[in-house]
Amino acid sequence: MEEVRREKAAEILLALLSKPRGVRELWQAVGGSPNTVELRVRELQRAGLIQEGESETWPYKKVLSLTDRGRRVAEMLRLQTSLAAPLKKPTEVELKERGKWLLSLLHVLGGNLEGAVRLQKLVFLMKRELGMGVPYQHVPFQHGPFCGEIYEDLMDLESAGWVSVVREVAEPVLVSLTEEGRRVAEEVFHAFPKETREGWEKLKEFNRMPLSQLLEYVYTRYPKESRMLG
Repeated sequence: MEEVRREKAAEILLALLSKPRGVRELWQAVGGSPNTVELRVRELQRAGLIQEGESETWPYKKVLSLTDRGRRVAEMLRLQTSLAAPLKKPTEVELKERGKWLLSLLHVLGGNLEGAVRLQKLVFLMKRELGMGVPYQHVPFQHGPFCGEIYEDLMDLESAGWVSVVREVAEPVLVSLTEEGRRVAEEVFHAFPKETREGWEKLKEFNRMPLSQLLEYVYTRYPKESRMLG
């Protein structure tokens, strides 16, 4: 896509992947000439990758966010960047600590989870419904609360050989524990206090919901976090 190869275009998409931003905040995040950033934004809007909305709190201002298509392109860019950059490999202890939430979620669900949207909503509900100390900050997006760091952690778990991930356009459509991953997941799950482990059972109920019902539940109960910009 020609627009993405132009100066500052990729930086703009990656900056908006973390959260929606005002024009000034976006320019501060990506640097360079304000005129160049403004031009790229208009081009990416015409390409259907960025949309413009309004912030919901005073002072009201224009806010830019990614469209559904824009998010897929940005995820691909982040994947390419992470593969090309030299990475500091986390230790096994660090990876278990960071990955314990996703590993335990998969453990509770029998080792498999289908769909990127379902994954995002279940992790969101772990924090909001169950009060768990999940280290993810969700932002409103096209299908409700979204956090790109979840995908980054999945990549680390995949690199460790603990999960296998089937992807479509950089999004996980099927996440499964490997044999070694099942052992690690059981270990980190049982390291939680008993009352915390019992709370995980509620996630099985959410996972049994058809996706449309799960989305309706999240949209209705958490409208602010599910609000689409634009």
